[in-house]
Amino acid sequence: MQLGTLLSRFEDETVVFDTLTAMDDGPLMARVRAAAARDETDVGVWAYEAVGRFIISADDEQWLGLMSSCSRAPDPGLAALRHMLEAQLSEAPPA
Repeated sequence: MQLGTLLSRFEDETVVFDTLTAMDDGPLMARVRAAAARDETDVGVWAYEAVGRFIISADDEQWLGLMSSCSRAPDPGLAALRHMLEAQLSEAPPA
């Protein structure tokens, strides 16, 4: 799957939320829930906006990391979303 095709999947808030839920990653979901609560927004909205922030602001090193994560993952979509969320969570102020 090409990167553009992969990213286009995340243009829909529902797809982002469904993909996040499909990860079945309790610790990541807890961190996203905490960030959403801190920002007084819905989990799906926060995750969707985090993807947008990553796409707009990621530097070359972050994009290389994303491509590397996707290239060796059985599900590139899950790997991409995990990478983008982790990057945004690491930049967010502590709760």
